[in-house]
Amino acid sequence: MASAMQQFTLEDCKAALSDVLEAFKLPENAARLNEARDTAGNDMLKGMQVVFPVISQIQIDVINKYGFVAEGDGLVQFTKAVRLYETQDQEVASLNQELRAYLMPPVGVSPPSAMGQNGAS
Repeated sequence: MASAMQQFTLEDCKAALSDVLEAFKLPENAARLNEARDTAGNDMLKGMQVVFPVISQIQIDVINKYGFVAEGDGLVQFTKAVRLYETQDQEVASLNQELRAYLMPPVGVSPPSAMGQNGAS
């Protein structure tokens, strides 16, 4: 894996992130993601158990083409490389933000003041 990291350039990183985001949009993957999200509902723990593995597998399938091993360790190494490059390049940072939106979709949470008022009622 060290050799894959040494050969994984900034341009490779941009391409891999773009490919991952495009893979999420493929009809078969979008259907898998929607089904997993429907199964998880609003339960964050269930989301981690059901949605996260689907997202991870889609990423692993893509990053394997860029020299990362097709398993969890490869995904960890890819993530480390992305974090390194996102500090150096705004486009990588933006693409990684898009990727994170798939991993952690927005959660509707009441503001603290509203929660305090509800608790006092």
